[in-house]
Parts: sequence; C-alpha cells; structure tokens
Amino acid sequence: MTWTVTCTELGRPFTINATRNMHPQQLAKTVRAWRQGFALLALEAKVPHLGRITIGVTPLHKDRRSPQDVAACAPAAKAAIDGLVDAGVIDDDDPSHLLSITFSQREVCSMDGLRLVVYEVGAST
Repeated sequence: MTWTVTCTELGRPFTINATRNMHPQQLAKTVRAWRQGFALLALEAKVPHLGRITIGVTPLHKDRRSPQDVAACAPAAKAAIDGLVDAGVIDDDDPSHLLSITFSQREVCSMDGLRLVVYEVGAST
C-alpha cells in the first residue's frame, strides 16, 4: 500500500545550500517546523505503523526558480521523515525500517511544498 503526505503550509522546502547560510538557531527552528508539520499530517492522513518502507520525495514549486538539483531539498525531506517517526509510522529511520529514499525532480504546480509518498515494503523472509 501507499500513502501520500503533502505539506504546502510551510512553503518551498529548504535546501542544502540554504542551510549553509542559516544561523544554527534558525536552522533548528526550521527543522522543528517541518518535522512537526509532517508528524501532524501523517496522523491526519491516518498512515498506520509500518515495519519497513521506502519513500518517494517530490518538491513542489509554483515557479521555475532554482534549485534544479534533484536532491537539493534533502534537509527538508530528512525533517519530514523524522516527523513520520514522531507520528509512529516507523520506529526509526534506520536502514532496517527505511530501505530507500527516491528524490524526483521538482513538480511545477500552483503551490510550494513537499510531497512524501510512503510505500509499504513486505516483511523480509
């Protein structure tokens, strides 16, 4: 099964380059907001507790401004995945629970945000 969790309330996902210029307190505040936002959204979407998952990440942009790098939103994705852990979707984001993360190119649409698609992976034999 799959579940989609999309957050547009926090705007355009913060990027690796942006984190280099953030004061540590601002970075912590930003990470906390994304983490809490995705935890709440996962609970609202009723994503159940899962043993093992893979995740697809798509940044949403309302224009074609940079970044064009496919994984530039990795810090925002990491915070969002930590939110899934906080919501109890998986016990941890270690390799035994989170098998892979796939980054897709940005999707130009009517809003800025980040979409996670959670794919359940069957139990190992």
